[in-house]
Amino acid sequence: MPVELVTVTQAYKYALDPTPALIRAFASHVGGARFAYNWGLAQVAGALDAYGEEKASGVEKPTTKIPGHFDLCKLWTAHKDDPDNGLGWVGQNFVGTYQAALRDASTAWKNFFASRSGKRAGRRMGRPRFKSKHRSRRAFQVHGGTLQVPDAHHIKMPKIGVVKTHESTRKLLRRLVKGKARIIRGNVSLDSSGRWHIALTVEVEREVRTGPSLRQQAGGAVGIDLGVRDVATLSDGTRFEAPRHLAKSLGKLQRLGRELSRKDKGSRRRTKAQSRLGRAHGRVANLRLDHSQKMTTAIIHAYDKIGVEGWDVQQTAEHGGKDIPKHIRRRRNRALADASPGAARWQLQSKSVWYGATVVVTSQHAPTGRTCSACGQVRTKPVQPADELFHCPGCGRSEDRRLNTALVLKTVAALHVAPSGGETENARGGDVRPDTLRRAGQSPVKREARTRPKGRGQPGTPGP
Repeated sequence: MPVELVTVTQAYKYALDPTPALIRAFASHVGGARFAYNWGLAQVAGALDAYGEEKASGVEKPTTKIPGHFDLCKLWTAHKDDPDNGLGWVGQNFVGTYQAALRDASTAWKNFFASRSGKRAGRRMGRPRFKSKHRSRRAFQVHGGTLQVPDAHHIKMPKIGVVKTHESTRKLLRRLVKGKARIIRGNVSLDSSGRWHIALTVEVEREVRTGPSLRQQAGGAVGIDLGVRDVATLSDGTRFEAPRHLAKSLGKLQRLGRELSRKDKGSRRRTKAQSRLGRAHGRVANLRLDHSQKMTTAIIHAYDKIGVEGWDVQQTAEHGGKDIPKHIRRRRNRALADASPGAARWQLQSKSVWYGATVVVTSQHAPTGRTCSACGQVRTKPVQPADELFHCPGCGRSEDRRLNTALVLKTVAALHVAPSGGETENARGGDVRPDTLRRAGQSPVKREARTRPKGRGQPGTPGP
């Protein structure tokens, strides 16, 4: 089995067990990051307004400069040090948290401009909006040399201190002690269940397969039809039935939702009811993720080439089937969210880069569901959702519609020629670097190998 030792950037996520004092420190950092982010958005918006006024007044070359990330950091330093602004509380938190928030504000505007000019792929992005204290996600970032893993059950954060973890960090600690890993940054967040987590972005030296294993070669090519009733239908007849975690817990979630609606706003009982409902939702999400991870791992290790459809799950949920009744669309979208086919496809793409498989993703509008797997004829009309069989008007073949799609995808995957092992079409970016860890610069979080980017950041900064 061909293996290469490379440096990759991956995430290690741990559940935290903070004390009440540490929870207050987390909340202070969350508020500080939100304040800096909103301030950064406002600075860029003000500069844009001034630039527009200069253009409207007839000035050929406006002198107003639109601030970038480093410009915002300089302006923020002057703003927080001004005693008239009353920002003495800023010094209680880690300075890098504000830098990361300002970088996010600058990136939000940059993505907005790129989307409007057509440089950014995907749907058109809206103007960046301010974060709300009650509706925005509670999260902040830390980085630097004081972000450490001192032992197998604690993580040390700058300005906050040592925080206990629910899970063992031994696997990461071993790599750090041997010098085969380096922590870049950590993202601390609060989920819906009320539990704090930290996601560490780490440069790790690890073995990456450059080609398929003997087991993958024996499995050959496979096509996968991602759906709702069966999360995955493979071309060899294997089916992964949807566990329907959300559907099974729907009665409990509805009961907890009714209990929450009966509590007075601002009361302690309402807070407890919100926590119970959040924990129930968190359990459903964890069960769904566990099933998806185990399924995709089993598929990746069993096959060489994997073909999947590239249809947009979110677009289907929002705009698909507008002619059907609303209550049917609602149940369909709930089933789509419960099965999470988009997450399964992304996991296949990301894991294939490490384990030598090749994932071939068809285009979004490829007629795989209307193509006969035997003769290749494409039907004019799609197969109706109520039909379980695919009938070919050309050769007269009848086949299970999901299995027929999987067989078509298998043919697409078998005909694909990858330049090297681990090649994945449409996978997320993220550079795989040479064997030695480089102290200067950062990497994207995930995950596919690509050429080394230009203009890397400097150590001690949040990174590009």
